[in-house]
Amino acid sequence: MRAIHQHDTDATTSDTRAVHSAPSPWLAVRVIFTVAAAVLLLVGSFFEWTGGNDGSALSIQHYCEQDAGTAAFFASAGLVTAICGAVAILGLAFRGGWLTRFAGAVALVAFTLMLIQMGRSGNLEAVQDVGMGLWFVLVGGALALIGGFFPSTRTVAASTTVHDVDDVDANDEHDRST
Repeated sequence: MRAIHQHDTDATTSDTRAVHSAPSPWLAVRVIFTVAAAVLLLVGSFFEWTGGNDGSALSIQHYCEQDAGTAAFFASAGLVTAICGAVAILGLAFRGGWLTRFAGAVALVAFTLMLIQMGRSGNLEAVQDVGMGLWFVLVGGALALIGGFFPSTRTVAASTTVHDVDDVDANDEHDRST
């Protein structure tokens, strides 16, 4: 006599699990964008921003006040963008890219605040009034923001599917003998 093995329904199970993480092909793009952003942010800090003054000579109060004057580098508006460049490079150490995106966003905010203050003080009559350093800050901030979205790793997954179907001939044979 055979053992009776009967299912109410056919069962199918599927299982997916992470096998390992591998470097993403987009990692090179992320590194190139981030390094270019850091260079642009650092160099832009020392180029002309407005009125013949470079970012390293403008006071940090220029982000919120009109005609705030000049200052040493450690109290300058250019220090903010130089730090953004360093933080963007530091963001390469993390897998998610959030720190690089944050540095890019802060650099874009610094650019925007500087343009607003230039407009309020009357120093922004045309696009030519914006110095080359501020354009470097804009491009560097945008590259850092975009570069932070590229993944550094990818997860390789394996999928297995199991079909548990009753043998039709064995069931028919069992049914006829009873």
